[in-house]
Amino acid sequence: MNSISSDALGAAPALEPAPASRVTRAYRAARSLLFLLVFFVHLLVVIAAGQRLVILPLLKIFPRYSLRIRRAWLRLHAIVTTGLARTLGGMRLMVKGAIPRESVVVVMNHQSVMDIPIGVLLIAGPYPIIPTRDRYSRGVPGIATLVKLLRFPVVTQKRENLRTELPAIAEAADATARGDNSMLIFAEGHRTRDGLIAPFMRTGLRVVLERAKRPVYCVVADGLWHARTTFDAATGFAGATCSVHILGPFTPPSSNLDDFIEGLRERMVAELDAMRAARAALAPDAASASAA
Repeated sequence: MNSISSDALGAAPALEPAPASRVTRAYRAARSLLFLLVFFVHLLVVIAAGQRLVILPLLKIFPRYSLRIRRAWLRLHAIVTTGLARTLGGMRLMVKGAIPRESVVVVMNHQSVMDIPIGVLLIAGPYPIIPTRDRYSRGVPGIATLVKLLRFPVVTQKRENLRTELPAIAEAADATARGDNSMLIFAEGHRTRDGLIAPFMRTGLRVVLERAKRPVYCVVADGLWHARTTFDAATGFAGATCSVHILGPFTPPSSNLDDFIEGLRERMVAELDAMRAARAALAPDAASASAA
């Protein structure tokens, strides 16, 4: 975590920067594509092959260290992915606040393809279990095997499948209650198109809060919503600044969890508004300094 700035976010760029020149856009696209190509090599060579040839044998030889091995493996990929984004893609990561080294529940907004590695990097304690869309559990080299290894609950987000999907989420919450894991939840259920915070999908989050009984932290990230998809990341990701604010801890009540969940969302919406307002207020000063 030493490589992440914990300064105030006043240096972050305005939400809507001035249009870049054609040369600048081409340069950013080239850096973005380079990052994506190297990342896919990492997926195929390190994650897929390394997991099969190194991690699975280690888990069989040292079963008592299973949680430590899985945590190290997940954290390695979070460090590598954000490192590639920063060195090849020129991404800047600005973090305000911290999460302690303990089992926690983290609720994070969902803007971009970088949210998961950033969220994992922020959780210093037991490795986070992440409820994952079913399409990522099959057919995506490296990711599908990682989801299986880390025992992430797989969800379709379809109402008719809730009954069969909730037991896996409950099991993950119980592991968090024991202190074996943390949980990282993107309660909106999908990446938003405008970077705003969408209404929460409450059913799974309610189960987690009821069973985990752990401190809750909110993570509000902004600045990468234009890298919502893989194609977006390949064409315009370079040079972006991701600003992150960590809120909490919050203690879930024994009742009225829906009110508590809505309160979390309201705090996150207010924080996102404040982050954007601060950047907008500083944008004229930044432009004047650049002209000077």
